[in-house]
Amino acid sequence: MTNRISRNILLVLAMMMVSLPAFVSCNKDDDKDDDTFTYSTSKQTTLIKAFGLQADNAVLANLDSVHFTIDYDNGLIYNADSLPVGTDISKLKVTVQFLNTVNSAVFKITGASRQADTTITYTTSMSTSLDFTGKTVLTVTSADEKQVKDYDVMVLVHKVNPDSLIWPMSWRRDLAGYRTSTIAHKAVQQGDLYRIMTYNGSESVLWTATAPNQGTWDRQNLNLPFKPEVPSLTATDDALFMLDVDGVLYTSADGIEWSSCGVTWHTILGCYDNRLLGIIQGDDLYYHDEYPRTEGFVATRVEDGFPVEHSSNMIQTENKWTVSQQSIIVGGIDSNGKMLSDVWGYDGSNWGKINNTHSTVLPALADATLFPYYTYRTLNGVRRYARQLTWYLMGGMLADGKLNGSIYLSSTQGVTWTEGDATIAQPDYMPKFYGAQAFVQDETLTAAGANNMPRRIKAAVDSWECPFIYLFGGYNDQDELLPYVWRGVYNRMTNYPVY
Repeated sequence: MTNRISRNILLVLAMMMVSLPAFVSCNKDDDKDDDTFTYSTSKQTTLIKAFGLQADNAVLANLDSVHFTIDYDNGLIYNADSLPVGTDISKLKVTVQFLNTVNSAVFKITGASRQADTTITYTTSMSTSLDFTGKTVLTVTSADEKQVKDYDVMVLVHKVNPDSLIWPMSWRRDLAGYRTSTIAHKAVQQGDLYRIMTYNGSESVLWTATAPNQGTWDRQNLNLPFKPEVPSLTATDDALFMLDVDGVLYTSADGIEWSSCGVTWHTILGCYDNRLLGIIQGDDLYYHDEYPRTEGFVATRVEDGFPVEHSSNMIQTENKWTVSQQSIIVGGIDSNGKMLSDVWGYDGSNWGKINNTHSTVLPALADATLFPYYTYRTLNGVRRYARQLTWYLMGGMLADGKLNGSIYLSSTQGVTWTEGDATIAQPDYMPKFYGAQAFVQDETLTAAGANNMPRRIKAAVDSWECPFIYLFGGYNDQDELLPYVWRGVYNRMTNYPVY
């Protein structure tokens, strides 16, 4: 806002300097040296350069750091980043700074819930609180009383919690390719394409789209040369992989033509770059394997407590603690049949357990859904919010055979975890599940499509990218396929950008 005010002031001053010689010349020609001239200086004489709230921890921590936008042209003063739901704005004290000395500044309050309709004159030592639950107009009169400017003052409060994860029922869609006879499905992302394979026990169908929210998916009936283990379907950027029911690994470039890789695996874990990572079994022991094998690779025995099956999907990311990219998996079942709550990471060469051993937040889970998304944190000492990358873990089967309904979060790359509170929770109307797939897709939101509240970025931002979560399928506690695609979003991301 400072830059905008400065530009306005400079523009007015420049106009004055340009106009001055012309006025002086006319003065001399008409021999009216004793005349005085009034220049158009309304933006200076009635301009508010800063507006804020005084500190009051009883109302809200760091209340005095709330930023207010001053829109002179439209006569508006407002906080673009609304205060939290439920904030009491009926007893707030304000501070106002003017560009120049003014004759008066008077608040007119009408229709408020606590304060009767009244007018209050602002002074620098004013300790009277104002009620912003109704209409508040600040009228500024210039020092020479020739200019008067009204500002509508709004203290905005969120009507719904912006720091919540929402899954509206109205956004739910049917799973592409679902039929009542469908017994298995798996959705993957292969490069820029999304693929779904469905299976009814005898027939397989491949569905393809360019976005997870695409209404109609292209269908291709498959004539597979093997009986597929559909949940094992995995994609690298340029290939698909899947095991058959006997563990033989197959691959395809397009999902239509499949060929054997000539190896038999116990489990596919996921991919790292364009390498497939998995588990092979021999002599009742389990070993790490990869396909294709890099030069010099030797299959090594899995670590004690490593999940040999039913871990979460694998996700790959970069972080500030490691030189190379890291992939992680959560939970699963080890070689002794024990269900795990551990987080394992792979750095391109080695596996290691990375979650804090003193943390007991994560329960033991099988077939949970892991995906990278975001939360927001409050910056120290101010009411500002910063987006941070966060791992989300949803669904999965618990050790007692029940399904998990909580959401677990990690903003430390899987080292520590917290359980989401009521704002980050799976809604009751959303069935519990295991074995679902999640994708995050950026979609463009526009000013016309968002709410009508004021925003700080007035002209520069008319649209912005908002990441939505798409949750595909999964199975219920009766091992029945759930025929839905759920769409979720962190609520704050749907609001206008304000920083």
